[in-house]
Amino acid sequence: MGDYLALAWPPGQPGSEAQALREAILADGTWRVAHEDFCILVCVNGARPPAVQVLPARQGVLIGELFDTQQTLAGRPAPFDAAILKGLEPPDAALVLTRCAWGRYVALFTPPRQAPEIYRDPLGGLEAVTWTRGDITLVGSQIPAAGPQAPADLAIDWDRVEAMVADIDLASDALCLRGVQAVEPGVLRSGPKAREALVLWSPAEHARRARGARAVDLAGPARLAARIDACVAALSLGRSAIVAEVSGGLDSAIVAASLAKASAPVVDAINHYWPEPESDERAYAADVAHGLGLPLTAVARQDLGYDLQRLLAAAGGVRPPFSAQDPDHDRDMAGRLRALGADALFTGHGGDAVFFQMPDRALALDILLGAPTCQGRAGALASLARRLRMSVWGLVGAALRGPGGDPAGFRPSRFLNAPRAAPPRHPWRRNLGGLSPAKRVQIEALIGAQLVQGESLRGRVADLINPLLCQPVVEYCLSIPAPLLAVGELDRPYARAAFSDRLPASIRHRRGKGDVTSVFARSLARGVDVLGPFLMEGRLAAHGLIDRDKLAPLLDPEVMVWRDLTGEIMRVVFVEAWLRVWEARLEAARRPDAPRQVFPPEGPASGASAPEDAPPAGEVPGPPS
Repeated sequence: MGDYLALAWPPGQPGSEAQALREAILADGTWRVAHEDFCILVCVNGARPPAVQVLPARQGVLIGELFDTQQTLAGRPAPFDAAILKGLEPPDAALVLTRCAWGRYVALFTPPRQAPEIYRDPLGGLEAVTWTRGDITLVGSQIPAAGPQAPADLAIDWDRVEAMVADIDLASDALCLRGVQAVEPGVLRSGPKAREALVLWSPAEHARRARGARAVDLAGPARLAARIDACVAALSLGRSAIVAEVSGGLDSAIVAASLAKASAPVVDAINHYWPEPESDERAYAADVAHGLGLPLTAVARQDLGYDLQRLLAAAGGVRPPFSAQDPDHDRDMAGRLRALGADALFTGHGGDAVFFQMPDRALALDILLGAPTCQGRAGALASLARRLRMSVWGLVGAALRGPGGDPAGFRPSRFLNAPRAAPPRHPWRRNLGGLSPAKRVQIEALIGAQLVQGESLRGRVADLINPLLCQPVVEYCLSIPAPLLAVGELDRPYARAAFSDRLPASIRHRRGKGDVTSVFARSLARGVDVLGPFLMEGRLAAHGLIDRDKLAPLLDPEVMVWRDLTGEIMRVVFVEAWLRVWEARLEAARRPDAPRQVFPPEGPASGASAPEDAPPAGEVPGPPS
């Protein structure tokens, strides 16, 4: 999706200042006016810019795509009609959006004689950052580093950087930049410099509903399938060429099945595979595609290549580019989307969290506490014990001795210096009272899933859509007791039951998943000549966040392969890449000859255009017959 930049100001003299900003924004020719009215201006850019919908009675604008929740759940997907918001105060209007609409959007409310108020959709599908210049409030999906429209005191916030590398899940919360305010998902920001926050949505409130379920709802899987089908149908509206990622796993197969049911214009389904047997899922992907009548392109992958250009390619957004952690995949898909003229890429990302794929011991306590299952407590405990490869008694004992508090997210990299202060808690980890242990694990997984919604090259070419992270789907799965979702002879039994009539037997009965661990570990080892100096001589090390003495012995190819350091190292690598791009951008903005604006997309680091040398779709052979 393209970008947006909105301005709102009070009547009077600020209008002259806004006119000057308008001229500065439009000066380079990449931006165009999408909406302009009394005391408000919205500009957009990119091949597929976000839509702008005007609120009634000049109350503001809705930016992005919104669907009517009731119509969606009734199987008649339709855009949300903003007329229902007429006359409502911003908190009430935002609450109506939370309960009656869903999608990827930002609402900018402009109450008379008050500072604008900003609301971001509950799952954070569209980025929202705000800052002020004088009396003018700006809201955008990107941040200019130079020009009169840039935040006046924009700088790296090293305290936030330190907190984020200690708890990488914080990357989806506040920004590591000073002078701007992030608008969190499901939060209404208001007041001077948007410092006041009203939380209108959190996963915990929906997860608490699982406590009230005391009987197995045999119709539940059918309702889940209907929700996914309806959301996919809505997200397919108005599209002309969709590409579906079909990994060979359950989650992407479910999304593909819903695309087929919606008769969506799927021009290709793409599967990436490696030479290793555990990383080659072409046979499963072929079963899915052929069963649904979809075309399939299988893309042969090699070990990942790391160089500075690739590392910096998608690091120009407001957050580190965790959505592009496989740079070769990101670059390849961007080229294929461009070659196909695709306007959307549908993935199965988020399914592990939403459908509860994780074989966690916390599930045992949920079973013991009496949450309903299809098997009964004894059978459920036995199934879970088999997945965890332990005895039932050992499982029960571990559950009863389980650690208190919230489940841990990603562990911090072992080569970091201890943070000077405890990192703040992610907003979704707060107020979890009354939740079962397993529901806390599911929320933790949802927090991690937010990282896939950031900047990427492929997201600059086409809309990157993760239907399993849509609000109606997430809310429904949060409300289902965890044992129903997760415990059975196979993982994700609820989701399997929901789509059992549309998935091939190879997917329905598949016990394992593809595994690319060895590929990534080997690629990391081969890239040590680039990645080692990148971190040892980088900005994180210079600021004392990386302990060079701890990192140096890990930068040995054999250690990297056998100790599986891929996640620990690559998460920090992409923070380092983001820091380098932004420090260069801010330094350029301080020069006397600085351009009128330094604002993504700009050059190779922005990902504004797909790489011309990426192979077109269909170039590589498909799976063997």
